[in-house]
Amino acid sequence: MTANWFEAKVRYVKVNEEGREKKVTESYLLDAISYTEAEGRIMREMEAVIKGDFYIAGLRKSNITELVESTDESDDRWYKAKVAIIDVDEISGKEKSSVQYYLVAASGLRKALENLEKSLSTYVVPCEIVSLSDTAFMDVFPYFSDGE
Repeated sequence: MTANWFEAKVRYVKVNEEGREKKVTESYLLDAISYTEAEGRIMREMEAVIKGDFYIAGLRKSNITELVESTDESDDRWYKAKVAIIDVDEISGKEKSSVQYYLVAASGLRKALENLEKSLSTYVVPCEIVSLSDTAFMDVFPYFSDGE
């Protein structure tokens, strides 16, 4: 089963190190079968980490199709990559490309590129990294995490 990624924006009051309260909106990515399940999952995940009230400020289907996780503890940021998968039409012989979006765990942009290239090296078809950029995702919740 392929992943069905949703982007959730959660708004709540965060207390900083000085004890000051500030309203923040944080982004999360989660895998779910439907909008209803995505909303329920993000509510459960946030109840475990947020003290006090919060609400879902936005929930939308993401164009991310693949997740490149890392075993390195320092890879605590998420980068979005646009990858062109190049295929040859067997009948006409012409090249055509389709775009897929990846979310890559890394500690920095250079490491994200390394992690992505390592993941793409297993592909049989040629592909090209079109872009790689930082995201605002605070965390990612795959469908079958260790806790489920």
